[in-house]
Amino acid sequence: MTSAQRGRKGMAFGVGRLLAGAFMLVIWISASATGMLPGPTEVLVYLASMRPEELFAQVLKTLYNSITGFSLSFLISMALGLISHKSNLIMGFSEALSEIFNSTSALVWSLVLVAVMGVLSPLPPILVVAAVTLPHVLTATVSALSSADPGLLEAIRAVGAKPSDEFFEVILPSSVPLLVSASRVGLGTALRISVVAEAFGSSGGVGYMIIRSYNLADASGVLAWSVVLIALVLGLDQLILKPIERRAKRWLE
Repeated sequence: MTSAQRGRKGMAFGVGRLLAGAFMLVIWISASATGMLPGPTEVLVYLASMRPEELFAQVLKTLYNSITGFSLSFLISMALGLISHKSNLIMGFSEALSEIFNSTSALVWSLVLVAVMGVLSPLPPILVVAAVTLPHVLTATVSALSSADPGLLEAIRAVGAKPSDEFFEVILPSSVPLLVSASRVGLGTALRISVVAEAFGSSGGVGYMIIRSYNLADASGVLAWSVVLIALVLGLDQLILKPIERRAKRWLE
């Protein structure tokens, strides 16, 4: 593919993204024209009226819950994935655990954990994120750690490598692109799930502010905090996670 063709492809891709944003904006304006929702102007005014310190505090709370919960699920997945690589028993356990957790909704986890730990506990949002992201991350991790080149493994064993050498020299490096891709999806999911958990049992965070605005019949507040969440998810994905994934895909090139 020539540079001109790549340029045209990139331009068409960018235009397509702009059209998607314009399409959603038209739907929003149309809904607000019927009186169903506050319009974009009202929401922008509400956003401009927010105190920066409050906005920053709530966004930071949601980021903390999301990243901490995802990190917990990632560490569990890495441990189970490493053991599963050597044990069919743990492989079966991991697969069944993933299926069970995948069949349980974020709503159920939120209600159960809030009932057990209390509304004011900081743990329910973190644990809900960990429980909901675990199936995806665990499945991806087990698959990634099982995708190492058998030829490379045989070669490194032939020179007397230890199991730890196999893992750190062959298995883990070859798994990096898949693990990063899974992490990108998992973190995006974590942010959205964290908001659900915060709405049911938290004293702060974007989700808490959305449900608080809803309880006060403040439709502009609901949409404003929803816009904050969308901007947070898109910003994290496009500015941080996507470039990291792009670099990871070049890891093995």
